[in-house]
Parts: sequence; structure tokens; C-alpha cells
Amino acid sequence: MELMDKASSGTALTLEEAARVLASPDLIDVGTLAEAARRARSGDRVTYGRVAVVSTLETAIECGEAGEVRIAIALESADEACRIAAEVSKAAAGRVVTGFSLGDLLALVGGDHLALAEVARALRASGLEAVAELPLDRLGDTENAIEVVRAVAHGGLGTWRATVTQASLDERLTLIARADELQRATGALRAFAPLPRVDPADTPSTGYDDVHTVAVARLVCAGIPRIQVDWPLYGPKLAQVAIAYGADDIDGVAAVDTLQLGHRRSPREDIERQIRAAGAAPVERDGRYADRP
Repeated sequence: MELMDKASSGTALTLEEAARVLASPDLIDVGTLAEAARRARSGDRVTYGRVAVVSTLETAIECGEAGEVRIAIALESADEACRIAAEVSKAAAGRVVTGFSLGDLLALVGGDHLALAEVARALRASGLEAVAELPLDRLGDTENAIEVVRAVAHGGLGTWRATVTQASLDERLTLIARADELQRATGALRAFAPLPRVDPADTPSTGYDDVHTVAVARLVCAGIPRIQVDWPLYGPKLAQVAIAYGADDIDGVAAVDTLQLGHRRSPREDIERQIRAAGAAPVERDGRYADRP
């Protein structure tokens, strides 16, 4: 009853309480807690974003109906990053442009926070609004992650989306706690995607593990507006189930409607149908996490 009172009021669970939820075999109770926390934070709204991913400049950039154009190109230098950002920004025609991993940018400057702030300033001048992802497991300890975010903010770039690159089950709660502490210190995050983007080969997770992780992220990170699941990475089925376990944002929905399978199977229609089937109201957002008209 104490945990439900906290969840229903939007109060964050302690790490000890979160560890109990993470270890609980009762998926119904876990889902009930997390859904109460989601509704306390977002009501019945579940947002989604249509993203045009740019992985190469060798072909024409097709933005479609994207609310965000996201650069996913490996970097060799800061100058190259600025050149890419300028070219993509021109093609984006006013859409929100995000790009690169903060972990890669930090490695590019050898961990120097002052140099990172200068790179962020140059990227902002080139048209980039925010880094595409802030990988919590690649920025050092929590104190260093906070200073890295502050350095990027000093350069004028947003750090809106926290992610996890790779983490064992034992590390997940630590990273969830890091996301919460980072938000308390900076207020920079607009979304947190707690599921690892790469599953460890020796200890792959299960759907049971993943819904527990999403639930605990929502219950601990009360100050982060959205707990996010990646549509192309985890698929529509897990994305839909995750809504019942606290997720309130679906990222990476395709921006181009080919209509090969008919209007009802277009990306927008498909994601909205999945969200409604989970008992929530779909709301499309842009790359800044603002509602789209």
C-alpha cells in the first residue's frame, strides 16, 4: 500500500524500494505500480516521435513527415561533425536536428570538458539543436556525467535524451539511479530510454527483465518527463506492453509513409493503433518533445 501511495502521487521510490520491485516475480503488481506512476506524470497521454535517421550523406536526405532529423554518422573530427550538421540542417528545412552520441563527442576531445563546450558551441552554430543521445554508461561516474552535461549546455546544445548502450541486469538499477541524479542536478533530460541498445551476448535479457526495467525507471525517475522505448529497436509488441509498465513515449517511428501495406498500416496509423490498444491516448511530438499540431 505504501508503494502504491507513492506511485499514485508521483513520488519517487527509494533505491531500496526499487530493488524490491525489480526482484518481484509478480508482474501484475509491478505493472499496476508503474502504470499508476505513469498516469500521475502523464495522465492517459503517450507521446511518439517520427524520426528521419541520417546514416550517410551519400544519398539524398528524405525527411518525410519527421518531427526530428537525427544524425547517426560515425565521427572522425569536430570539423567533420560541424560540416555534417550544417549539411543536414539545410536539408531538414526547419525541422529539429539532433545528432551524434555524447559519448563519441567526449571521446573526440579526450575527455576535456572545456574542449567539449567549444565543440558544442560550434555544432550549435552549424544548426544542431541537441545531441541525439546521452549514453549514461559511457560518461564516467555520475559526477562526471553531470559536468559533461553542463559543459554541453554551456556550449548551447541540448542533452534531452538519456540512453544506455550496454548494461548487464545487475547494472540497470545503478544507471537508472544515475539518470535520476543527473536530472536532479541539471534538469536537462526530457526522456530516458532505460533499455540497453545492445544486449550482452553472454547474459541476454528477457521480456520479463525489460518490463521490470521500464517499470523501475518510471518509479524512480519521477523528475524525468518521459520514459521511452525505441520502436525500431524493440518492436511494436514490446513497445505496446511497455506502456502498461510505465513507458509514456515511443521513439523512432518511421517518418516516411510508403503505404505499400495500405493507409491503415502506415507508421503513424500503426503506432497510434498500438497506443490506443494499450488504453492510452496517442499524441505526436517533435524532436523538442513538444506536441505537434
